[in-house]
Amino acid sequence: MNYRNIPRWLGGLLFVSQFCALILFAEDSSVPAAISVDASRVKANISPTLYGQFDEFMFEGVKGGLYAELIRDRSFDENPNAIGLPRYWEREPDDRNDDPALHFRWDDSVFYPAATDFQTERVEHSLRVDVSSKDDQRRGIRQGGIPVQEGIPYHGYLWLKTRGFSGEISVALEADQTGGEAYAQARIQNISDAWRKYEFTLTPSKSDPLAKFVLLFRGRGRMWLDQVSLLPGNAVDGVRADVFQRIKALRPAFVRWPGGNVAQDYHWMWGIGPRDQRTTWLNLSWANELEPSDFGTDEFIQFCRKVGAEPSITVNVEGRGATTAEAAAWVEYANGPANSKYGAMRAANGHPEPFRVKYWEVGNEIWGTWVRGHSDAETYANNFNRYAAAMRTADPSIRLIAVGDNDLNWDRAVLRIAGANMDYLAVHHYYGTAEMGNDARNLMAHPLHYERFYRQVQQLIHELAPGRELKLSINEWNTSLPLPRQHSMESALYAARLMNIFERNDVVAMSAVSDMVNGWSGGIVQASRHGVFVTPTYLVNELYSRRLGTQQLLARVDSPVFDSDREGKNVPYLDVVVSKAAGGKQIFIKAVNTDPDNTLRTTVQVSGVRVSPQAEMEAITSDSLTAANSFASPDTVCTHKVALRAGSRFVVDLPRHSVSVITLEVTD
Repeated sequence: MNYRNIPRWLGGLLFVSQFCALILFAEDSSVPAAISVDASRVKANISPTLYGQFDEFMFEGVKGGLYAELIRDRSFDENPNAIGLPRYWEREPDDRNDDPALHFRWDDSVFYPAATDFQTERVEHSLRVDVSSKDDQRRGIRQGGIPVQEGIPYHGYLWLKTRGFSGEISVALEADQTGGEAYAQARIQNISDAWRKYEFTLTPSKSDPLAKFVLLFRGRGRMWLDQVSLLPGNAVDGVRADVFQRIKALRPAFVRWPGGNVAQDYHWMWGIGPRDQRTTWLNLSWANELEPSDFGTDEFIQFCRKVGAEPSITVNVEGRGATTAEAAAWVEYANGPANSKYGAMRAANGHPEPFRVKYWEVGNEIWGTWVRGHSDAETYANNFNRYAAAMRTADPSIRLIAVGDNDLNWDRAVLRIAGANMDYLAVHHYYGTAEMGNDARNLMAHPLHYERFYRQVQQLIHELAPGRELKLSINEWNTSLPLPRQHSMESALYAARLMNIFERNDVVAMSAVSDMVNGWSGGIVQASRHGVFVTPTYLVNELYSRRLGTQQLLARVDSPVFDSDREGKNVPYLDVVVSKAAGGKQIFIKAVNTDPDNTLRTTVQVSGVRVSPQAEMEAITSDSLTAANSFASPDTVCTHKVALRAGSRFVVDLPRHSVSVITLEVTD
């Protein structure tokens, strides 16, 4: 590394942000660019709901990712192995020696609780355990891969029913090896013949990212186990503390849930009522995984309120037996008075006051053959009108989001038939190696395609829904690159340019990257059972959300250009959007340098206001375009804060392949 000529943008460094330590880069060649801002001319207002988030029941987007429950298959509903133990559960101590005194059965005739009428797909199980010898031999079941931290209490429980069992059950957290050290223990005694909940708390004496949870049966007789739970004491209303902190830092204006494709599989009544009486359901959209219903409507609303976001709920349209009545009932459950049929159910579940959910999306990607309820545009639009009428009977004030597409023919049909009843049109954007071919420059150019597309959709709205101020909700977008490229600086550049497009186009009122936690490999918070890291695209989302202005200002950009083989020629390397904060005391210049090789030595000229000579630049940078974050190297790509000398005219160096936000202070 050459330290002789550090780029000038590092010369005024005051401090480095909390994300990572400062990285010094090799000398870049520099080329000229310019940004001219007229702060007296407002181009458009910027939607306060522009930057939201999206989480789905998909590949540990909820279970194991967002939700803090540490026990997998806590209701024993996964298929069993040869000795009768479901997936994730193993015999303790191990299977080296036969133990004729211990037998298991995956039991579908006895379980907690009884099925309820609205859960017709439900097939429940418990684990039946028969112990025929009381000889002080260690025998039981275990689950490995349990991350624990020293001194944090872990609150747990299990439901038990017995037939003639005499003895006790020992519960422990231990090192995951035969004869491993015990970190914490508790005992369950006086076990009843009827179903009963037994609670315990385990506070480990050591930290271990891969501990095991153990249930040991010290006695003789038959028992049934169901609904085992273990939650860390630092969880935030059931949400993982480490994940919660990172989501809260994003300042999401809204959170979209439960999908995604899953919305066309999901029935909302699966996720209400007492936690241990909810069903386990089959996720038809994603690998036929079994999903617990621990995180349902009540938990989702509570999570949104905790992070300061509005909930956005996607209802099932004609998928897996869904009906207009079911969608309307969900609206009434969320927003109806406590004396209404479904509002009374919400009140009985501990929430007498309405949730007042404003945003409701009517179906997901109905144009896609992979979703239940798939149809053509005309059929969907007519279904939308039926669902809208039913849902607004429950609450006329709700704002409805209709399914749009990147295909203008679909959008034209939906707007023509249903434009009078919708408030937003949802469109999803994904772009990856198949689309970009062998030219990586296509990735950097593609967001500009959407700027043209938004103008076309806006024209359709004016023609087909005259007098209606319909807006776009880009509530799924991301690159779809292979790992580790998906978690690299390259993806962050695409994200930032696309988010600049959102800010420049006032028809875009809402957007959400896909996904918030895990899910696709594009999940911007990556959460394993024992750790968390955030992707470079997360860093862009965090920075842009924190520096979201209220009004877009007129700006002109002069930049060197490049050619791409699929996305056009003379594409500017530099992409800029300029806004001012509420009250006009700050100006935000969001500048994306997509040039992989060159620093852009940029002259900034600001007219119409007086600008303080002190300014700040926050830059997301890395030592290479392919640099990626991971569990092993979470801060390879990171955010730096830099002090700048500013004023009405100043020069700044925008590092190669970087995302920068310059914050100017207005003095008059």
